[in-house]
Amino acid sequence: MTPDLATAVNAPAEQFLELWRKTTNLRIDGTFQSIEAAVEHVCAAIGVQPTNEELSKAVEIRLNQIRRALKPKRDAVATMRALKRSGYKIGLLSNCSIEIPILWPESPFAQLVDSPVFSSREHLKKPDPHIFDLACRRLDETPQQCLYIADGENHELSVARSIGLHPVLIRNSFASRRKELFREATEWDGLAISSLSEVLKVLDAAAVREG
Repeated sequence: MTPDLATAVNAPAEQFLELWRKTTNLRIDGTFQSIEAAVEHVCAAIGVQPTNEELSKAVEIRLNQIRRALKPKRDAVATMRALKRSGYKIGLLSNCSIEIPILWPESPFAQLVDSPVFSSREHLKKPDPHIFDLACRRLDETPQQCLYIADGENHELSVARSIGLHPVLIRNSFASRRKELFREATEWDGLAISSLSEVLKVLDAAAVREG
């Protein structure tokens, strides 16, 4: 998808793609607070000076790329609505570049999530324990009161557990193709689910035990 960005700013596609990939961590940790800044950074590194019109086109392309990627999974919205009807608060903790918070108001999740926490806005990213703590504080809940549901990227589940959260692995078919990134998912011996809708059963079981 990135070659389209390169074309928009008249940059050599291979060079642009290589440097864009190298900026991944910078984009996730909030070094770039706009898409323009990220694109201009890569262009400057390869000696390209895009016009304002070219830069605007690149931004539009990038936003459309991310919009397509943000399509909810089949059971996501229905499950979250069921959680809200049951009185649960819902938080979001995402390692993401600035496109996600920019597009967030358009998302069907925006009305369902009580407190979204984006790494690119907070200049913190998982698995830093501080971002987990921040997410709990934004919900006005202690870690011990929260489930943390994630696909096990970068050992996030064990860090969540270390500060008191109750971690649940949601299996991700993509994990088998990037085994190092999702190593924790392949080794996880804790609670695991295969789809988001199974969270309702996990919570029902917890309520029975507490009752």
